[in-house]
Amino acid sequence: MDLGLERKIAIVTGGTAGIGRGICERLISEGVKVAILDINIDLANKAAKELGDNAVAIKTDITKKKEVDEAVQSVLDQFGKIDILVNNAALSWPQRLVDMEEEDWDRMCDVNLKGVYLISRPVLTHMLGRRYGKVISISSIAGKEGIANFSHYSATKFAVIGLTQALAHEYAEYGLNINTVCPGVVRTPLWESQLPGMAKEQGKPVDQVFQEFCDPIPFKRPQTPEDIGAMVAYLASDLAKNITGQSINVTGGWHMH
Repeated sequence: MDLGLERKIAIVTGGTAGIGRGICERLISEGVKVAILDINIDLANKAAKELGDNAVAIKTDITKKKEVDEAVQSVLDQFGKIDILVNNAALSWPQRLVDMEEEDWDRMCDVNLKGVYLISRPVLTHMLGRRYGKVISISSIAGKEGIANFSHYSATKFAVIGLTQALAHEYAEYGLNINTVCPGVVRTPLWESQLPGMAKEQGKPVDQVFQEFCDPIPFKRPQTPEDIGAMVAYLASDLAKNITGQSINVTGGWHMH
């Protein structure tokens, strides 16, 4: 199916690996030019090189307003417009609230929530002038149901859904579509960094620990970055012109509301 995305311009934050990489690959396959914004410019340059001529890398710490504003302006200078914004960059690690220091909480909120605000503001300003744009934020199943030892992560991902709904109301009159995608269990580098510690704590093999996260899924299997990329591409297309303010699950049926 032709999604009609050829020659569209997209920003994807945290697009170097995992879900972000899957999103970039799918958008580029549909003819989109993608600007990958990432704090690690070496990884961003590597990803852009691997993705081909329709990808560029821009070093950006999404928690710093000046860097974000400069990155957005760089995209506009290079391409003249921004049609799609994908807020994907995020942090995640397991930690009990009683063990959490203030700086842990602040770091999670800065990247997962403040970063969405900082980049959405200049991009939305541009989109409002054009009366066209698609904003897709990546939340999580943990943004709909709190998960033990991830209270800080769940709090930010619930907030992203609330922010999405509010913005969808604010900017519907300008023709903007603003939605959220909620992945379930996707074995990304974030997972790989956390699994050994969880396995050691539980005294179980890494693969068993991961499978136990998949067991509540009706299909008994994880989702993939490609699954998330497919949903993002659909929401970025005009086939989804009557979808806004939604938080759409891609969870294999784990969460059904």
